[in-house]
Amino acid sequence: MDKYLGLLLDNRYEILEVIGTGGMAVVYRARCRLLNRYVAIKILKDEFASDADFRRRFHTEAQAVAKLQHHNIVSVHDVNRTDNIEYIVMELVEGITLKEYMEKKGVLSQGEFLHFAPQIAHALEHAHARGIIHRDIKPQNIIILRDGSLKVTDFGIARFAQSQQITITDEALGSVHYVSPEQARGSQIDARSDIYSFGVMMYEMLTGRLPFEGDTPVAVVLQHINSIPLQPREIDPSIPPALEEIIMHAMAPNVDRRYPSATAILKDFERYQKDPNVVFGYASAPVVSSGATQKFGAADVRRGSPDKAESPNKPGTSEKPAHAGRDRVNRPYSDDDDYEPYMPRRRTSILVYIITGILTAAIFLGGAAFIITTIFSTSQEAVTNELTAPHLVGKSFLEVLQSVEYGGTYNIVEGGTSYSDTIPEGIIIDQKPASGRSIKPDTEISVIVSLGPKKVALPELTNVEYRTAQLRLSSLDFMYTNDYEVSDTIPEGYVIRTEPAALTLLTPGTVVKLVISMGRDQVMTAAPDLFGYTEERAQRVLEAAGLVLGETIPMESTEPEGTVIAQSVAKDTAVPEKTTVDIYVAYHAADTLPDATEPSDATEPSGTTSTGAQDTKGSYVLAIRLPSDKRSKVTVTVKSGSETLHEQEYETSLGLINITLKGTGSILATVYFDGEFYADQVVIFD
Repeated sequence: MDKYLGLLLDNRYEILEVIGTGGMAVVYRARCRLLNRYVAIKILKDEFASDADFRRRFHTEAQAVAKLQHHNIVSVHDVNRTDNIEYIVMELVEGITLKEYMEKKGVLSQGEFLHFAPQIAHALEHAHARGIIHRDIKPQNIIILRDGSLKVTDFGIARFAQSQQITITDEALGSVHYVSPEQARGSQIDARSDIYSFGVMMYEMLTGRLPFEGDTPVAVVLQHINSIPLQPREIDPSIPPALEEIIMHAMAPNVDRRYPSATAILKDFERYQKDPNVVFGYASAPVVSSGATQKFGAADVRRGSPDKAESPNKPGTSEKPAHAGRDRVNRPYSDDDDYEPYMPRRRTSILVYIITGILTAAIFLGGAAFIITTIFSTSQEAVTNELTAPHLVGKSFLEVLQSVEYGGTYNIVEGGTSYSDTIPEGIIIDQKPASGRSIKPDTEISVIVSLGPKKVALPELTNVEYRTAQLRLSSLDFMYTNDYEVSDTIPEGYVIRTEPAALTLLTPGTVVKLVISMGRDQVMTAAPDLFGYTEERAQRVLEAAGLVLGETIPMESTEPEGTVIAQSVAKDTAVPEKTTVDIYVAYHAADTLPDATEPSDATEPSGTTSTGAQDTKGSYVLAIRLPSDKRSKVTVTVKSGSETLHEQEYETSLGLINITLKGTGSILATVYFDGEFYADQVVIFD
């Protein structure tokens, strides 16, 4: 019985069952007791977990991969170690691998190909942009979900398994079918190695077969280095020429003639979908018109006839005619030209057999362990010559990795990330060792990459009362505006949605629109401009707009007496029908209003409410909510026109303060925080 079954990791993750086994780890289904959800947990095998240096590097790389957040990549929730157990917590996805799907289907239709391939390219694009190289792209690491979407798993983890002495198993044999030539040689690799492996997968999807086969991993690897596969259309003439171009360009043996990025592949997919007859013009492999074959393991290697082949360097050499439908076989590859084959003479066939036999024997008897280690190593062999550390600060991290000058020469790794308000995302902020220092070729140059301005996830505010939502936005340093919509499901006064949507990463200061429910099916109307109207006319205008006149409030003013000088709902504001609108009517200071506390024989106009003038100063308590931003103190100023009624500094921790104002009649009080406008408030003194 597995020793981890039933174990509770960190008093949180309950191990339930084994769901997969790989070369370096076992994957378990587990339940997170804290969040009450099922997850997948990958635990390192004992032979790797016992190596402290390996565990350290594995932990660092896994933390970097945890930053990948893409719908086509299996998310990493947590990376941890406990009691010498190194483990990764990932999202649990239900489905089958792309390899299992291809084994069932044989050959994928063009529709399936164009559904799956771009999803893989998007995953690679996202990871490569963040400096993460997969190093083991193969259909066994692609999971198809029930909704037809794909998720790539094991990003960035394979590099550590490849640096260990391992035994060739079926798992390793599965990997070498997709290994890039530079990876097979043990050269330093970059994101273009993943592009090659992706090309092999695309080849397999459309043809139903792998480009290279062999009885042993060594035989397969040597073909990746020395041979060129059949063109896909020679296996299946119905494959569109443009898709063949995309596949073969991704599989170019010379890394400099390969697609530079997954983004470039996606652009070609878009061009093809717009125009299936598009010709990209990438160099295609010359086709040999005739020749015999010889066996290398289980793979066929093409031998051309000397009188049929042109010299690769001969000017004016023309392409040879394609053989649609002929079962042409693989042929040797010359590193001088991506696709120009080496053509040995027919009479050297026996010699080729002898050389091949000697080479194979030497590999298995003398150097097998060395070659296998080289296959899975991503570090270039140490050399004694020293290099000068390049100047990388200020350059794009992705472009540096893809550059032959930098990424192809130096061992550049992401050592961390940092937010910056001035340096754009993806730009290198710092490096160690510093530029100009002498370093060995295998020295890691660790760089710090900018994440751009710090961003905060917009909280989920749906079904939250709008004033609470406003406070939450303010506490996160977001600004907000209000909009209103009818809703049959969200109660009136509660948030229907935010724009941008919840969980969007935003920089502080961003304006967020709160869409607030008006309840069920209310008719909206715009508040009219009532300025200068008499009370009677204002009432008629409001009724015509479907609104209701509320209180009529006297306010001292130099405007014509008895005319509207302010209204409680600003003009042009969209409000529900039958909303009550209060108006403020001018009176002159020299006039004496009836005292509200004494009987009056004066007949008030219909619909008005008289507050009366005060012989002595009255009071009004003004409630003010202090700002909830980063300030610890704030100066609150209250003015009426140019007159300052109150000014004092307060601790923002007080939250809500009450200010008592003295005066007569009615005024419009304006509140300022640290000299900045906050709000207007109509004040009616008792």
